[in-house]
Amino acid sequence: MKRAKFFLAMLAIALLAVACDKNDETISPAETVAGCYDGTLSLSVMGSEQGAFQTQVVVDRQGEQAVKITLKGNPDAEGAMAIKGDVAVENVVVSADGDTYTLAETVVDTTVGTTKYKGTLAGTVVGDNVDLTFTLTPGAMPMAITAVFKGTK
Repeated sequence: MKRAKFFLAMLAIALLAVACDKNDETISPAETVAGCYDGTLSLSVMGSEQGAFQTQVVVDRQGEQAVKITLKGNPDAEGAMAIKGDVAVENVVVSADGDTYTLAETVVDTTVGTTKYKGTLAGTVVGDNVDLTFTLTPGAMPMAITAVFKGTK
């Protein structure tokens, strides 16, 4: 009888140990939001719509909570507001709140072709949907372009 109780006790301990052993791998916020998003980029200046085009945003993981966001430009664009090349923003911090991932406001300071862009980027990812707002001032342009990207992975 003592052996049976000992055996049952050991079996119970083994079952508890297995039940508590979580084999779930935690996926980092950066890994969760990484991927290619297809969508529409709408441009405006001082609240005045300036058109929209289909494009892509690529989000690359740079760490557990940081990503690089690359907005694919429109090589056929014309005029002062044309974003012809890719605008890349590195070290964008990602934080999670439930199913919503926030991309912290990050300074944009990059050169695309021969045009210098300064401004900010911020956004959110919920499920497979991304909403990004770029506020960009190209070159010596006196006002910023607001570029809003809405896309799906």
